[in-house]
Amino acid sequence: MRGIFLRAFLIVAVATAVGFGVNAVSPRRIPWLRPPPLTVPASEQIPMEEARRLWESGDAIFLDARPVSAFGDGHVAGALSLPLEDFEGRFTAVRPRLAPEQPLVLYCDGEHCDDSLRLLQRLRSMGYTNARVLVNGWTLWRRAGLPTSKGDAR
Repeated sequence: MRGIFLRAFLIVAVATAVGFGVNAVSPRRIPWLRPPPLTVPASEQIPMEEARRLWESGDAIFLDARPVSAFGDGHVAGALSLPLEDFEGRFTAVRPRLAPEQPLVLYCDGEHCDDSLRLLQRLRSMGYTNARVLVNGWTLWRRAGLPTSKGDAR
């Protein structure tokens, strides 16, 4: 009987060690503790009124960093879906519409959502230097009563 418990304990211990090991090297790692949210530096933020003016003039492209399902439920009218979780897959469709010097307004939802900041960092590393984050963009946009759309990602 003691041998059975020892074997069971060893199986559980080995499985736990393997699980922790795989998690440690996985690109979709499950954190032990949720890391503190990233904060968007003031220099990387765009005020709501400026974002609104850029949208009204048509000079900027709005990029929604939320998951595709959230985009389908509603987004800034004319925005393109570029979720961080599927950047490689979606960027090929979005890339032809972007120019490195063109104003880009990135947004997600919630004051502590850092997907738009992570998207900003990714785009900056690719040479898109005129991008800024509208913090809590989706919520602010709706509260302001500005145009929204529903439907699948483009």
